[in-house]
Amino acid sequence: MAAKTFNLLSIGERGVGKTVFLAGSYTELQGEYSAEHPKASWFDCQDQEVRSNIEKILQHIQNTGLYPPATIKITNFNFDLKHQGWRGIKTRCKFRWWDIPGEACHIRNPDFQELVLKSHSCCVFISAPGLLHDREYAQTLTDLFDQVVAIASLVNQQRLNYSFAIVLTKCDLLESGTVTQLQIEQNLQPLITRLDALKANYQRFYSAIPIVSMQGTASLNARGAADPLLWLLAQLNKHHHFQPNYNLATGLAQTALTQQMFPSNLRKSVALLAIASISLLGIAIALLFTLGLFTIAPDQAPITEQKVHL
Repeated sequence: MAAKTFNLLSIGERGVGKTVFLAGSYTELQGEYSAEHPKASWFDCQDQEVRSNIEKILQHIQNTGLYPPATIKITNFNFDLKHQGWRGIKTRCKFRWWDIPGEACHIRNPDFQELVLKSHSCCVFISAPGLLHDREYAQTLTDLFDQVVAIASLVNQQRLNYSFAIVLTKCDLLESGTVTQLQIEQNLQPLITRLDALKANYQRFYSAIPIVSMQGTASLNARGAADPLLWLLAQLNKHHHFQPNYNLATGLAQTALTQQMFPSNLRKSVALLAIASISLLGIAIALLFTLGLFTIAPDQAPITEQKVHL
């Protein structure tokens, strides 16, 4: 059976650390298997262009000791998730990672709509220092939270197997300890409460990928950096064994045709769009989002406690 291919969406403001996260994840798991240095799992670039793009990022860090500049255009990174088992090396699955400029991560952006519709799971990036100490940044998170909840609403309506990895970046810039963790959890409640109400499948991850220098050479200290991606891919491999191509576009098409929550005139318009072309469903997302039809009144739901170390 051919390895399944999954599309992973990334959402987050400019400078939140999406590119560093990808480079750190790759760095942590990269390398081909050898008897001297076995790796249980690693990411293998599918083509030379992807390998070159990753190496440019890592080379920039090595030469300057600085993080790479912000992404200026949507860039595709295609990887194989390789696994070394007792029967040899096996490709567990393939995945596409779309590195998206922060300003393009908006539900009314047609290009972003298309990526949302084709996605199987999502990484949501939030700056932990910004969440705690930057009031202006914290206010911009309202739009981000609404976008995530809009997607989670579609997932809930159609009972799709779609997961969210909530990645809190730059945790190395915060003081470690329980108090910091509690503050982060408190500031995340506007998002967490709504996701719990929608019974969304999500996991929080605390990411710290500092640049370290050894013998005059700078590199990313990426420990546990790949955990969010490995978790998402594990969820996808578990739930999409028989329907790997069942993505958000499929679910929205069914929603437009079957849901009774829409006003009759709007339901008819959306249904016609769904029948005419799956690519036009992005318009439906933007329309429904604008009209507030995906807003869910949050129920009081228990929050799962997780053991993390900042």
